Amino acid sequence: MRKRVFQYLLGGMIVSLLPLSLSAGEFDGSKPLVCASIHAAECGAEEQRCLSGPPWKMNFPVFLEIDFAAGKATTTRQYKGARISEIELVVHLNNKRMSIQGTDGDYSWSMLVSEETGSMTLAVAGEEVGFVVFGACTPR
Repeated sequence: MRKRVFQYLLGGMIVSLLPLSLSAGEFDGSKPLVCASIHAAECGAEEQRCLSGPPWKMNFPVFLEIDFAAGKATTTRQYKGARISEIELVVHLNNKRMSIQGTDGDYSWSMLVSEETGSMTLAVAGEEVGFVVFGACTPR
């Protein structure tokens, strides 16, 4: 229970650090983003179970950089070396959300970012494994 309270507090603190005066243009793909992973879940088909908790406990990067001009998504995981993934598709949805998609090796990923708040949800799919990550983005 304490861990869950801490996760919610950490998430609230990160989101509260985002300036309230940010315009929608901050999250529309015109500027690079840095996204912080706050909570993650990993599910495996073989085990038929899911684990959830802080992203660093699942060996998932805490920070992601999204560079729209370069067409790249990069992890900043220092101890494992950065991973660079090509952004293959960016779509602006009618509900002020931006969908960003790509592949990395044997994995496919899709990120949804609110163009109003910067909140993000990331889904990564591999063969018989999947990850869902919740977090927040801010302009770099």
